[in-house]
This record gives sequence, structure tokens and C-alpha cells, in this order.
Amino acid sequence: MPKRASENFVEIFRRHCEKDHLIARGDRLLLAVSGGVDSRVLLDLFAALQAEWELSLVVGHVHHHLRGAEAEADAAFVEKLAHDYRLEFLMQKIEVREYAAAHHLSLEAAGRKLRYRALNDMRREADCNAIVTAHTGDDQAETILAHLMRGSGLSGLGGMPAKRVFSQGPAVILRPLLPFSRRQILTYATQQNLSWREDVSNTDVSLRRNRIRHELLPLLKTRFNPGIVRSLQRLAKISAEIDHLLQQQAEEALKTLMLVQTPAKIVLDLQQFWKYFRPIQAYVVRRVMQQVTSSRCNLTFQETDRILSMLAPAHGHHRTQRYLWRQMVEIAVAQTEVAFSRLRPALPTRVLTIGKRCPVPEAGIAITVVRREQPPNWRDSVTANSQWADAHAVRGHLRVRFPLPGDRFQPLGMTGFKKLSDFLIDLKVPWHGRKHIPLLECDNGIIWVCGYRLDERFKIKPTTKEALHMQIELL
Repeated sequence: MPKRASENFVEIFRRHCEKDHLIARGDRLLLAVSGGVDSRVLLDLFAALQAEWELSLVVGHVHHHLRGAEAEADAAFVEKLAHDYRLEFLMQKIEVREYAAAHHLSLEAAGRKLRYRALNDMRREADCNAIVTAHTGDDQAETILAHLMRGSGLSGLGGMPAKRVFSQGPAVILRPLLPFSRRQILTYATQQNLSWREDVSNTDVSLRRNRIRHELLPLLKTRFNPGIVRSLQRLAKISAEIDHLLQQQAEEALKTLMLVQTPAKIVLDLQQFWKYFRPIQAYVVRRVMQQVTSSRCNLTFQETDRILSMLAPAHGHHRTQRYLWRQMVEIAVAQTEVAFSRLRPALPTRVLTIGKRCPVPEAGIAITVVRREQPPNWRDSVTANSQWADAHAVRGHLRVRFPLPGDRFQPLGMTGFKKLSDFLIDLKVPWHGRKHIPLLECDNGIIWVCGYRLDERFKIKPTTKEALHMQIELL
């Protein structure tokens, strides 16, 4: 087994993990080991603390299929390391080039996305409660510089947190080497006579990240500030703290502003919204978009700014203004309210079979239609969720769908047709809920605006012999 780490550095590392509450006794951890010097040191440090903290360690390696025989040698090297430390070894192979081409991403972006996905898969397979990566203080500095040049806000300038919940599952990502520089890592590895693999792609300055590492950061160190890494780490800490404070204030504001909240829709009080400072407005918008899209949305500064412009009061406009964002969210701006609604995939028209229950999960209901002889007391059972229709007036199959632009029907008691949208407006149905009302129809039109009104053409008549009893129940 490789030589034990020096007590001094291990003790510093242990105190850091304890102070920041990164590791708990008895944790089962997946160590992300590429074979490079950083992850090699990470493995050695955790092996040194394994017995004291009663840790269960698993070595996870991701094969990127980018470097041919070298990648195979990396995998073999890491597997042997795991064997030497008597640890379980897992590996996943990912197809970075194919994924990058299919999703129009750079190799760096595609590799990062697939790598974390693979690590989380291995974490689940090994039943680990956290993934541990070997990012160092220099990696943090490079990340902040990249974000700074991209024009990131406080969240981006906060860099990589030492601990965060993984977006693709309930696991936690830990980065315990962030306080340590690459020089400290190399010094430790050399003193301990550790062997590691060199990834030649890390010297390819055609890649943006490598240009920052090999050209920009050394220039800043030699010409401007030898302690630039520490300075950038301080910037990250300050930015992260302010970002956290603004997020908390935005959450409190959201509680006040929220008028309607469902998993797919949030309606805010627009008049109260404008009483907050713009940074809070921006954080509220980002939080709302995350909730509506189930965390699939991370707005850029430009996108946030554009949405705030959409919400700005427009003099002379009294009708609801509607905007689409990435074909994922509809933003409907009224005079006093704004609704953020996740767009449903096109709802397939459901064919309803008489006598069988038809679930409509998009509306949270099920509809059942039963053919019956007309009972003499049928009016007694008419409610918002129970209605009767003349079976002989129905042509073709019964179907359930949602409103479409231009829908018209003949409301019960009226002699002419009316736009469905006007009918719902007259009933003061909230504008943000009108498109979610199920319609029961047949070949010759809408039979029932479910929960609201029967169509005059399908009403029970004195001559009716067979009736359809239509009922709604909540799922």
C-alpha cells in the first residue's frame, strides 16, 4: 500500500473538513479519481482518514473515449490504485464527441455534463451519500476568471461551492481541496512519492480553460499579483455570501408576491413586485422560473433583464401581453398580475369509451360517461361535476381535450353560439386558468365545458329516451 501521508498536511486537511462540516463519521463516499495528481492526492488523504472517521470509500473513474490508448491506461492505473488501497472500483464510459455533436456543445461542456451524470450513476450504484471531487484553489481561480470574462453575476463569481446538492439527484458534491493550491498538492504528492498520470490534453491551449490556466493566470501572478489565487478565492467567498443573502430576501419577497402556485404555474402580484429593488426583482424572477421549470432553467443576466423589461408597465396597454421563453414557459402580463406557466407538451386528444373511467392527469381529474335510460329525477343529480346529455344528439366518438383558439359552443339556455374565451371571461374565470379547463366533445361539437356549462344542443329534452350521465372525480 502507498506510503501514509505526512501527519501535518493530513491534519490541516482533517481540520478543514471538520470546520466546514464536509464529512461525517460513517459516510459512504464516491471519490472521483481521474488518475491526475489532484485526484491522486485526494485518494491518499481520504485513505489516511478512513479508519478514524469510519468511512466507506468507493473509487469512481469516468472514461471519456477521447484519448484512445492513453485513456485506457488511465483507467487501468486508477483500477490498480483502488486495488492497492483495497477499495471498491467502479467505472463508466461516456461518448463525449457524439453527445457534443448531437447537442451542439463544446467538448468541454459535453464532457462536464456527462461526467457528472456518470458520477451520479455510480454514486447510486454504490449507494454512496456524496460524490467527492478534487478541485483545488487554482481550479476555483480559473473558474472565477472564466465567469468574470463571461459577465457572470454574483452566483457565477461565487465559483464552485465546497458543498452543494447535485442537480441530477439527491446526492451532495463535496470539494474539500478548494482551500489548497496546486503547488501545495504537488508538494504533498512529491513528498509522499505518489505516482500519477499526466493528461496531455490539459496542455492544449486551443481550449479556453487551458488558456486561462497556462497563459492568463501565470500572467496575472507574475505581472500583477502573486497572490491572485487567494484574491479570487476571497472574491468568491464574498460573492457567495451576498448571493446567499439576496436569495433569502427573494424567497421572503416571493411569499408576499405569490397569488397562485401550482407545480406548473406561479402568479405574482405585479403591483407589489415593482416596490422591491431591482436586484430582488431579478432574483425573484430567476427563482420563479426555476420552480416553474422544475430547476431546468438557469437564466443568464441578459435573459433576466429581458424578462424584467417584459414585466415593465406599458402605458395604454390594458390587454394581457403574452410572451414565450425558450418554448418552455409562457409569461402572461396583465395590469396587476403576471403568470409564469410551464407549457405542456401538446395534449393528445383522449378518446373516451362509454362506461370506462378516463383519467385526465393534466387537469387532475377523471371523467366517466355512462349510458342510461333517462331517470325522472335526473335534474336532482346535476352539479358542477355531474351533468346529463341526450345520447342521440351525440355523433361519433367522445373525446376529451383542452381549449383551443377560436373554440365556440352554444351555452345552455342561449339561442346562439359564443366564443368559449368570452364565456369564461363573463364567468370571471381567472385568465391564467382558462386554458386548463377540460372539454368533452364529439364529432358535432363541444358537449360540456367540464365543471361549467352544458351545450344547449345536447340538453335533455322531453323526447329524450337515452341519456349520457357524465361525471368528474378528482385524481
